[in-house]
Amino acid sequence: MIDRLPYGARHQIPTLIVVHAMAEFIEINKITYHAVDFLRKVRLSAHRFITPSGTNIESRRDDQGAYHAKGFNKNSLGIEILVEGQHDYRSFVDTIKTDWCKGLQMEAAISQVRQWMILHAITDIKKHSELSPERKVDPGEGFNWDYFIKHL
Repeated sequence: MIDRLPYGARHQIPTLIVVHAMAEFIEINKITYHAVDFLRKVRLSAHRFITPSGTNIESRRDDQGAYHAKGFNKNSLGIEILVEGQHDYRSFVDTIKTDWCKGLQMEAAISQVRQWMILHAITDIKKHSELSPERKVDPGEGFNWDYFIKHL
């Protein structure tokens, strides 16, 4: 377990799940950050991170808000599915156009979202790009959304 990310509301009752993608490692000013540390640096957060190997990292409790989807943070759970490797924005956008999330990572993401759906009686699941289509492209056209939804 990691130190929880401190950024977000103290309390929430979740009614929405937002599916994100972000680079596993991000370089800024010649310093490479793991995704969790990058969000800490920029004062954002998510509830869970799913690594390429399928490890589920909790960084906010479900009953806490998180800063992960501008305009939708009040009552939502955010899951960041990490794109393997180090990326700048261009390589990240190019990679999420490909079939990037498979195997254990996809199964771990499905399992986490299914658990949230049952635990919190949530039926509303959105891609980040659906909530902010003018700003966001994740989880990307390469993310097998149909498979993901079918297996929840």
